Amino acid sequence: MIVTFTPNPALDITYAVPFVALGETHRVASVSERAGGKGLNVAAVLTSMGCRSVAVAPVGEMDLDLFASDLGARRVPHRLVPSPCPTRRSVAVVEASGRVTLLNEPGIGQSQRVWDRVADEIEALAPEASTLTVSGSFPPGTAPDLVRRVTRLAHEAGLRVVLDVSGAPLSRALAMRPDLVKPNRVEAAQTLTGLGRGEVPSVPGAARALVAAGARAAIISDGTNGLVLVHDDVALRAHLPRPLSGNPTGAGDALTASLAADLDGDGDLPEGPEAWASVLRRGVAWSAAAVLQPVAGAVDPADVSRLLPTVEIEEIRL
Repeated sequence: MIVTFTPNPALDITYAVPFVALGETHRVASVSERAGGKGLNVAAVLTSMGCRSVAVAPVGEMDLDLFASDLGARRVPHRLVPSPCPTRRSVAVVEASGRVTLLNEPGIGQSQRVWDRVADEIEALAPEASTLTVSGSFPPGTAPDLVRRVTRLAHEAGLRVVLDVSGAPLSRALAMRPDLVKPNRVEAAQTLTGLGRGEVPSVPGAARALVAAGARAAIISDGTNGLVLVHDDVALRAHLPRPLSGNPTGAGDALTASLAADLDGDGDLPEGPEAWASVLRRGVAWSAAAVLQPVAGAVDPADVSRLLPTVEIEEIRL
């Protein structure tokens, strides 16, 4: 079982419009609202793909019923920690061309009591779990050691840890030897700058630097250029032959879900190029399938099956 932790959940609002013209009035073709935040999206994708997971997140007391109802309707198991802080809103404006404009509220800082209750929920779930994911942003004022604390807790409970975070929370957690980190190209560069590593000349170089800083393995997403993995002496790139058009908002969360699902089924990290190539193929296929969905947190298994054999893998020299 996989536990997903969302430090900064949001009510995700998606507007579909023909196009966006700055300064103009727009007629919305359709609108959807759902419980969101990267870790909740990860759990929803895992549910879509038939994997066991439980989503843990602090949610404002006024929004608890809405979140519980939406997650229940999607059959996403969850443990929501009540918080006196209102839940933020995240608005995605999706044009007919597939271009997406995101408007993300920052959220409101949680008390230490709320974070302690989140840690208690993760610890209570640990005996039935194998993997913990931590995904997304953090409310203003969050202690930068939160991810470090949760990573230590998970490892002490025997869980593997996948981190989709960046900046100070990631750099502080690297000393805890997370099993897998997966920032995007910009996030990786920002994290390494914070570590005093200076400018990294390439995406493979950034992945190698994250491993040198403490991560057991690093996967960096690079948009339509695909994924770059570094683990021990293995360095691979995985990508589709042609980029897909659609809504890329939830692609990274689907990738995290795929990676966690692979760790959930294995005793440890994959070893060697062939094993990692299989992991990357699934990761690209899951994330690409998410692009074809109108909202984040969903994939169609049929799309995954269709895309999987098209993923291309190449070895990289570091």
